[in-house]
Parts: sequence; structure tokens; C-alpha cells
Amino acid sequence: MPTPEIVTSRSAKSKPAEAQKAAVRKGDSGAALSDEELHMLIAQAAYRLAQQRSFAPGHELDDWLAAEAEVKQSIGLS
Repeated sequence: MPTPEIVTSRSAKSKPAEAQKAAVRKGDSGAALSDEELHMLIAQAAYRLAQQRSFAPGHELDDWLAAEAEVKQSIGLS
């Protein structure tokens, strides 16, 4: 499976800490997602998973990790 491509702007290279936040990921589909967009998709999926189990406490990390894997697979990043 191909490794996702990370694309940054010239200004992002001058600010190493901020460069990671400005990074854009391209999966197999060729669609570009910012870190913020990726985070939002994962958060929405984690919320949906928590909702499906009636928000029972103690599974927040499991929900997040499952959502992260689901989203990354669906956009071709894993």
C-alpha cells in the first residue's frame, strides 16, 4: 500500500512546529485533507461510536482509536 504524501507550503517550512499543523495529507484517492479536517472526521466518527453504545463511560480511548482507524482506512491513509 502506498505511503501517504505530505505536502507543505514554503511558509510552513520556515516554522517547523506550525508546519505540521499546516500539512496536507493525500491518500490513495488523491483528496487532500488538512490535519484539522482529519481530526474533525475522526472526532465525528468517535462520537458516532460512543452514541451507538449509549455513551457508556470508560471507552473513550477505544472509540477514538477505532474511529481513527476507520477514517484513515476510508480515505486511504492506512
